[in-house]
Amino acid sequence: MKNLKMIGLLFLVSLQSIAQAYTPVNPNRVLVGAFPFQNFTYDARSAALGEAGIAISPDANSGLMNPAKLVFLNASKDSSKKEKPFGISLHYTPYYINLIQGMNLHALNTFKVKNNHAFGLTVKYFDAGGVEIRNQKGIFQRNFASKEFSIAGFYAKQLKNNNCFSVGLKYIHSDLSATIKPVNTIAGDLYFFHNSPLTPSGGTKKYWLNYGASLTNIGGKVSYNDYKKRTFQSTLLKLGAAQNFILGKKHNVLIFTIDANKLLVPTPSIRNFKNEVIAGRNEENITGIGSIFQSWTTAPDGLCEIMREISFSMGTEFQFREFLYARAGYYTQNKRKGDIHYITLGLGGKFKNFGLDLSYLIPNKQNIILSNAFRISLNYCPFK
Repeated sequence: MKNLKMIGLLFLVSLQSIAQAYTPVNPNRVLVGAFPFQNFTYDARSAALGEAGIAISPDANSGLMNPAKLVFLNASKDSSKKEKPFGISLHYTPYYINLIQGMNLHALNTFKVKNNHAFGLTVKYFDAGGVEIRNQKGIFQRNFASKEFSIAGFYAKQLKNNNCFSVGLKYIHSDLSATIKPVNTIAGDLYFFHNSPLTPSGGTKKYWLNYGASLTNIGGKVSYNDYKKRTFQSTLLKLGAAQNFILGKKHNVLIFTIDANKLLVPTPSIRNFKNEVIAGRNEENITGIGSIFQSWTTAPDGLCEIMREISFSMGTEFQFREFLYARAGYYTQNKRKGDIHYITLGLGGKFKNFGLDLSYLIPNKQNIILSNAFRISLNYCPFK
């Protein structure tokens, strides 16, 4: 609790890095957007795959990463059983436990699948801890709980050729500081998923490729009161593919997957001591929606810098008889655009309609603060 001031300081510095890229606070022009908790990975399965999950096989966690996949759960259901086409998943992550106690991530996803449609609700909650507010004389006045949360609804529709699109709309609330007015806004999401057929004409298919994409947190700029400049939402583009192989006669499955991630906010410009733009583009002249397109042309160092802003998530999963799952992954950023790298490991199990997933993160030496990070996911999913 007493470390909440550190959270606030880190948060304010991240905002300042957008508004004044001239200062040494952000010399490598690392991309920063509002509500970063929206882009955290909440489900343990994707977390164990290096945070890749756009194109992996559908499961009860899909509403968090790519709701377009949920439609295909219905296609794989055993029609001989009269199961209700309803699923739910719960997720928990202690956050930065090596630095601050009391910070946690929570998520809930519930969905329903019927014919070629799916719809559901996702709640994400970031508990940043609490702090005691005291006056100048040290007299206690009140407790302040620092938090952010979002409530999102989504709808998915299967189209021809095993393609599915999904749209979502969310409400976001952020209240991280006792001295800054809470922020409320809305944003939209778009998703796509292609599910290759498992049994094409001619017999059982031994391998197949799935792919997908998402564009999330589409919305206008937001203001944090104490800043004259408005901050871009953390619009994120993810492109992913997953190659699947059937091993042996028991239909054990081996998956290799990779996601490319790009934050679609303008690269901070280079400014002189008068705060005049001398390289790059003035972020103040770009709208929140416009940044989706214009962020590709704002980097002072051109295309090379844009490419450095793409991070990669990759992982592999071995499915043993749809009962036991072993996973490993790797996440990497360019050393000039965050320099975050870590290995992930995970296990999963399923008994009847219930599943449990666990993941663990092993960071590089430069990001030791991420050590001991783990995630837990529980789900109920009456599908194969």
